[in-house]
Amino acid sequence: MVAIIDIGSNTIRLCVYEISADGDIRQMFKMKDVVGLAGHIDKKNLLTQDGIKETCASLTKFREALAGMDISETHTFATASLRNILNTAQVVEAVKRATGYDVTVISGEEEAICDFMGATNRTPITDGLLVDIGGGSTELVLCKNGKLEQAASVAIGSLNMFSRHVSRVLPSRAQTERIRADAADKLTAAFKSKPISAICGVGGSMRALYKLNNSVFNEPPENRIVSAKNAKKLLGLIETDTHMMVGKILNICPERIHTITPGFIILGAIIRKYGCKTIIVSESGVREGYLIRNVLRRDIGKPGTPVALVSRNGKGGGGGS
Repeated sequence: MVAIIDIGSNTIRLCVYEISADGDIRQMFKMKDVVGLAGHIDKKNLLTQDGIKETCASLTKFREALAGMDISETHTFATASLRNILNTAQVVEAVKRATGYDVTVISGEEEAICDFMGATNRTPITDGLLVDIGGGSTELVLCKNGKLEQAASVAIGSLNMFSRHVSRVLPSRAQTERIRADAADKLTAAFKSKPISAICGVGGSMRALYKLNNSVFNEPPENRIVSAKNAKKLLGLIETDTHMMVGKILNICPERIHTITPGFIILGAIIRKYGCKTIIVSESGVREGYLIRNVLRRDIGKPGTPVALVSRNGKGGGGGS
């Protein structure tokens, strides 16, 4: 069995996978800590000592959980949580000293590719837009004829938007408008496209979306399809029927009570930019993609599949989850 640890801007997650002889992947165990590393970055864009300590505490807890399992190898990677700070090397070294784990900090391009490979492992995509709204960034992948065409990693995430704009738990109307404007502005750096009907969503914000959709609109729990119209309605309900929606959120995904509104605002900006109508939420994402790409060493697809990453400044890199 192989263990994958994902150090994200909002949560740190451990997943253990069993890999069959024919390469099929089956998740056997999972564990997470909601650390909120994006909230531990100071004004100098450095991860604080408290942030480093919490990261090490989570990884130590994961190591203890893995001690009784038959694990052949463990891989640890970080996204925007460590990629977008100025003391990345120092944090990686501190984690190594405290926990023994070597952390690989992946680029925005690599994260987008892993999102694509993980999602398409379970949810075949012929044409559409893959979206991963993380805590520190949002990854977008344009898929045509089953191939990855373009990818963008944009430095807007549910947690950094919360930290930047919100003073309480839920944003005020004015703060909502500031998040909406910020998201729309930063999305101008992402690739342009003709209208894209379908979104394949991955990550925690998207999982919260389909669960809330099913609860509010009386869909079966296993339903993973959300209309863009319903996504917009959910955001509206958070603003107009706050008491009911807060109860739903606290019941379904309590750890996201402060980040779910910024995440949905980012999703709304993406829907408007690309004219999307339907969201299909995949059960797999960046961790499965990292396993497929970096452990099983499978390629993106057919040789020559074009990959062009556009960052916030148009020069590549950036982003995170």
